[in-house]
Amino acid sequence: MELKKHNPLFLDSTQPVGDKLITNVELLDASLAPGESLYLEVTDSFGVQQKFALKTVATKKSVRHSAELWLNQNEQIKYRFLLISAGAELLSTAEKTALAGGAISEKWDPATTVKASAVPKAKKATPKAPKSSEIKKTATIKSQGLLGTAQDYQQMKFLLGELE
Repeated sequence: MELKKHNPLFLDSTQPVGDKLITNVELLDASLAPGESLYLEVTDSFGVQQKFALKTVATKKSVRHSAELWLNQNEQIKYRFLLISAGAELLSTAEKTALAGGAISEKWDPATTVKASAVPKAKKATPKAPKSSEIKKTATIKSQGLLGTAQDYQQMKFLLGELE
């Protein structure tokens, strides 16, 4: 369900822009497994992100999840709904925009899936013992590395002296 645009002729002129208003949020058709919870992630016009927990309200006909947010009147916000389990994001809806101060009512329609089991696990590499010829090569490189480091230090000192 899309948000209806506000008619500017019927805005409450007694409240200046920037006053906090309650924005009612509801999410329909979402089912939760044990240990899962729903959140609303809101990004305001300054880029500040906040997460709000949704409360479950069960009736005879349906189950909905709702929240009341205090947001600045007529502020443009971005929002998305998140399904979180054990502190990890499992599903989320697509990010949408709205004007704060009205009501946000949507059906649960996850757009992205993030699962920890989908991430491939890194294989553990077993360290190999170096050959004697490799040990001699690294020893000479390390001794040359100290000389190179001293030269780099002198060059940096020279460059910093030019900046002063």
